[in-house]
Amino acid sequence: MDISLLKTFLEVGRTRHFSRAAENLFVTSAAVSARIKLLEHQLGAQLFVRHRGNMQLTNEGERLVPFAQTLIQTWNRALQEVSLQPDMESRIHIGATSSMWVLAMQERLLDLIARRPGIAVRAEGHPNEDLARLLIDRSLDLVLLPEPPNTTGFHAERIGELTLVLASNQQTELSKAMVENYIYVDWGADFGDFHARRLGEAARPWFHANLASIALSIMQSRGGAAFLPVSLVMSDATLHPVPDAPSFKRPIFACYQEGNVRRETISYVVELLRGTSI
Repeated sequence: MDISLLKTFLEVGRTRHFSRAAENLFVTSAAVSARIKLLEHQLGAQLFVRHRGNMQLTNEGERLVPFAQTLIQTWNRALQEVSLQPDMESRIHIGATSSMWVLAMQERLLDLIARRPGIAVRAEGHPNEDLARLLIDRSLDLVLLPEPPNTTGFHAERIGELTLVLASNQQTELSKAMVENYIYVDWGADFGDFHARRLGEAARPWFHANLASIALSIMQSRGGAAFLPVSLVMSDATLHPVPDAPSFKRPIFACYQEGNVRRETISYVVELLRGTSI
């Protein structure tokens, strides 16, 4: 299907006139007429009742309008997703959790843009389970996960590590931190197992969050304690590590499909991300 046929059909339907449609499309009236005839031939239906200076849609033409609009919109979206601007050399779609973007990936992304301005980047934030699915169905080229997908055809490289420590907005001991405004941050199933095993019933969270930024905001306004990335705790003078509290560590893997046609670009980005520690 030539998408120009549908664009011409909609323009004629809007203007009700071959000549005005031709002017808006920057083609000749003969070209407009030929396109409409070709579309009618392909569909096996008459789309317009031709009156001099006034083109009326037939019933079949009326029914085609929403389909033509949808097809054109889909084609335009496909162009945005697939095609590159003339000054771009490659494209990559990167996925990580929202917390990962906020804590570490935004600076790496700016570094990538500065070093390789010819790479068109799309960055997305999703939960880990969605990241794995989007990688498998090729919606994303490269994702950061705590463990590689349990399936064949994928390459995974360990590029860093996430370390979580219990921190408070004031000097305090472990037993108090667990009950006095303790905020539970959901860092995934592995962290939940660690939390239950090492802290058990000692923890009494009054607030739950799935983003470190939310927990930090609550701590700054009301005080309290939460498990936060060690890099964040060490860089914030208002946060204090809680003595004797267990720490949680998990790896960060860069995962991608082995047969991805953007392998050179992916390899470059992986090297840029190597050493990501949070």
